[in-house]
Amino acid sequence: MKPYYEQDGCTIYLGDCRDVLPVVSGDMTVTDPPYNVGLDYCDGDRRIDYAEWCAEWFGLCPQPVVLTPGMVNLGMWLAFQKPRWVCSWMKPNQCSASALNGFNAWEPILVYGQHRKPVGQDVWIVPVSQQREAVGHPCPKSELFWRQLVSDFTLSSDTIIDPFLGSGTTLVAAKRLGRKAIGIEIEERYCEIAAERLRQGALFGEATA
Repeated sequence: MKPYYEQDGCTIYLGDCRDVLPVVSGDMTVTDPPYNVGLDYCDGDRRIDYAEWCAEWFGLCPQPVVLTPGMVNLGMWLAFQKPRWVCSWMKPNQCSASALNGFNAWEPILVYGQHRKPVGQDVWIVPVSQQREAVGHPCPKSELFWRQLVSDFTLSSDTIIDPFLGSGTTLVAAKRLGRKAIGIEIEERYCEIAAERLRQGALFGEATA
């Protein structure tokens, strides 16, 4: 399978992760999968078989797996397979609505399998900020937070797999930290955003997943 992009230990594949995962190898998975909430990406982000689809790609990922399930899917993931631990990303300035008629100021991080090294704390307090480098993606993650997550869960010798690369944050974080990483993305427009961010190299400010 020919990479869409390959340089400095970072590789991007354009395709369905269920097709690509069986033919690549890595030491662990770090990813922010689609939440199936109707956003304008990933086949419309409206799957009637969402739980079955998640079980399919999850079973192909190298463990340990560190993923952000989203609040609306937390119950599904906990029922699907008990994680080793549930961590938290605290976002003091988050203004997303909660079911309590207030604001949701944290995000769960699920850890499956034996993590690679001791993780000192299970909470990261990182404010949300404007994502300037991933214009065109509807669901950004903070590169500052993602870099901390990758740093805390991986070894310098690890190759990280992200089956839902989006605009490239996992690979940007890995490159910053001197890790090798493989990203898979089903939409070419996001592959190109990720590749361009990696080509720019020095322009590593706040970024997105």
